[in-house]
Amino acid sequence: MAESLVRPTTLADLPRVLALSARDPEALAVLRHRLADRLEREPGTAPDDIARTLHAGRERFPCRDAVIGCDTAELALLLRESDGANTPPVREPGAGPFLVLDGTPAPASVPGLPETAEALRRAEDACRDGGDATAARAAAVQYGAVAWLLARGVTPHAVHGHGAGAWAAAAARGDLPLSAALRAAAEHATPPPGVQENPMGTPAHPEQPTAPVVLIGSLPPCTTGESVIGGTGHADPLPLRLDTADGTAYARLLAELWRRGFDVDTTLGRDGRRIRLPGHPFRRREPGGAEPADGPATRALTPFEQRWLFYDLVRHGSSGDHNVTVETVLPGPLPAPAEIAAALDEIQHRHPVLRTVFSDPAGRWRARTLPTATVRPTHLATDPDAGPEQLRAAVRDAARQPLRLRDEPLLRCCVRAGPAHWALSLGLYEPLSATADPRLLLDELRALLGAEAPAPTTATPIAEPEPA
Repeated sequence: MAESLVRPTTLADLPRVLALSARDPEALAVLRHRLADRLEREPGTAPDDIARTLHAGRERFPCRDAVIGCDTAELALLLRESDGANTPPVREPGAGPFLVLDGTPAPASVPGLPETAEALRRAEDACRDGGDATAARAAAVQYGAVAWLLARGVTPHAVHGHGAGAWAAAAARGDLPLSAALRAAAEHATPPPGVQENPMGTPAHPEQPTAPVVLIGSLPPCTTGESVIGGTGHADPLPLRLDTADGTAYARLLAELWRRGFDVDTTLGRDGRRIRLPGHPFRRREPGGAEPADGPATRALTPFEQRWLFYDLVRHGSSGDHNVTVETVLPGPLPAPAEIAAALDEIQHRHPVLRTVFSDPAGRWRARTLPTATVRPTHLATDPDAGPEQLRAAVRDAARQPLRLRDEPLLRCCVRAGPAHWALSLGLYEPLSATADPRLLLDELRALLGAEAPAPTTATPIAEPEPA
């Protein structure tokens, strides 16, 4: 019975969920486009690695979005097209979803989730001496769906059921062992008081109006106006739906719960490794506001600046993990060193953030903007045999090196000459310098140097590991 009901599929056949969050919609839009840029630039990146990094390596912010796709190209396209979340979640803290098991018969086949396969095996054992195998299968499939959601970090406010689903809900709540619940379902036993509650999805606790209801079962197609998983908005009172016959419904449900503020495991339980991905855009201004001009002589650090500065100073050298670099290769001879230095001085004068330094006089960290430019270009040794890509790699690696952070600007400029081209790169400590776009800075610098149109500029953002 178990072998015939479970589809010959694995978790790898389910779509991927990329879960994003930011402090405000503006930052979320930037993050979506940064990630789309990365996926388009490196289409061979494994989707499971992307999902794992986004889930395990990022802080959870209130403004959220999620996209669902099967491959890297589709995910990049969806990131471009997504409107994203416009409001923070409205749920109350701790108000988990209500899971309601409708007790409908199990579908002809179900996705091969390990929790479901194990529950079906137990249902087969429960029916060896007779009983209604259809009811036992229905309870097993719905119990397996709940068990899978629990393993993905879904913490329900309550689990209720109807018919065979009442016994599955009792096992999911821990009121009964699973084997006993499956035998009771097979024997059409009458659920005792308290086991069958609110059979059709009405929350048992109306004082929790913001907790969504998730209706689980073998569900008919949605009718016009009926709520479906994905994009219903925070105020929709209709239940979300998890069709146990549809593998993609599991991914869509987790994506929607993430959008609504629940910190669920959007990897779907698949293995992946942490990789470098673009980090959160760090801002020193209110969303939609103008970039600040020169401020007071010194100021206190923002909480984000405190967090990252302390992390990288304690780690001694980890600032290189948080640098973003941009580089370009230009034809012709390298400009005179004085010309490059003058152009870099002008860039620093135009952008006060590039003259900001952090120090700890009297043991208290402060930020101050230097009155004059202090960063000088780093000239790498001329390589008479290097081609354009070798020059590009050399200046990128040099700009990526860790910054001192204490009492020095968070900027590096590197150049190298070759036989027919020369390369130019900028490196910025992104968490503290996000108000300056590295690509635009590089374009400004090239224009000041009067350089010809370069080969396409590339950017190398570095992942944002989770601080200790």
